[in-house]
Amino acid sequence: MEILQNGLLRVAMSEMGAEMQHLQKADGTELLWQGDATYWGKRSPVLFPVVGRLWNGVMRAEGAEWEVPKHGFVSAVRWTCTAAEEDCATYVYETTDEDLKRFPWTARVEVSCRLYNNKVYVDFSVKNRSRSTMYFQMGGHPAFALPGWSEDEPVDGYLKLEGRPQSVLRASEQGCTGPQRFGFPQTDDGLVPLGRATFENEALIFDGRQVSATVLLDKMRRPLVRVESDAPVWLFWSPQGQHAPFVCVEPWYGLCDMQGFDGPVAERPYINALKAGAEWHGGYSVEVF
Repeated sequence: MEILQNGLLRVAMSEMGAEMQHLQKADGTELLWQGDATYWGKRSPVLFPVVGRLWNGVMRAEGAEWEVPKHGFVSAVRWTCTAAEEDCATYVYETTDEDLKRFPWTARVEVSCRLYNNKVYVDFSVKNRSRSTMYFQMGGHPAFALPGWSEDEPVDGYLKLEGRPQSVLRASEQGCTGPQRFGFPQTDDGLVPLGRATFENEALIFDGRQVSATVLLDKMRRPLVRVESDAPVWLFWSPQGQHAPFVCVEPWYGLCDMQGFDGPVAERPYINALKAGAEWHGGYSVEVF
C-alpha cells in the first residue's frame, strides 16, 4: 500500500484494484467510507471496461457475445505500482489472456493519484493495444462517509449539484435504464437531501452532461468535499432500501444498457471508441474543505 501526503492531506492507495483506501485531512479526519460490508464493502473502486450492467449480461462485439460482469473486472485484480513519490502514485493493469475470454481487446489501463494543496486528482488513461477499434467505458466510484450519521435522522447530509441538473434516469430491471425521466428530491434552496428516501428507486442518474461538479455537505450544510469531472454521466448512490452512513459520488464515462438493448457495443450509451494504438484520458478531482 502506498501512502501519499503533503501536509494537508493523506491518501492511502492499494494495488488491489488501484483503489483508494483512505482520504484523510491533516488532523486525521477520515472522509472516505471505510468499506463496512454491512452496507457495502468497497471504498473507491475503478470501473472498466464497462460501467453498470449489460442487458442479459451480454456485450456484442467482434462478431461474438461476451459476458462482462457489472462494472467490469479490474477492481478485483492486482495492479502494478509503476511510480510512487511522496505526493503521487501510478498504477497499471495490462489485460491478460484470461481477460480475453470476456472482453475482446487488449489494453493498458493506468490510474494515477496525485495531491496538490487540498485536492486529490485521480487520472485515468487507456491505451488500445489491439488491431481494431476498442469500445469501452470507465468510471470512478468514490464513497464518502456522512459525519454525524444517525439511524434516527431522516437526512444525514446534502448534495449541491453544479451545472444544469433537470431530471434523472432510473435503473430498475436487470439494473438497466428505462425510457422515462424523473424528477429528483430537492430542498427549497435546491439541495439534494441524503437519506433513505433519496435512494428508494436506486441511484440518481444524471446523463447528458447535466452535472459538472458536486459539493457534499454535512447535515449542518457545511461543505466536506467537492468532486469535479468532465464525465458525461454522474451517479449518486447509496444502497437501495437501506439507511446507510455514506454516499457514492460517481463520474462515469459511460452508462449501463437500456432495458431490452440487443445491439452491438458500439451503440451502448456514451461508449468510448478508441482506435488501435490510440490513448484515452479522463478522471476526476476531489477538493477537501
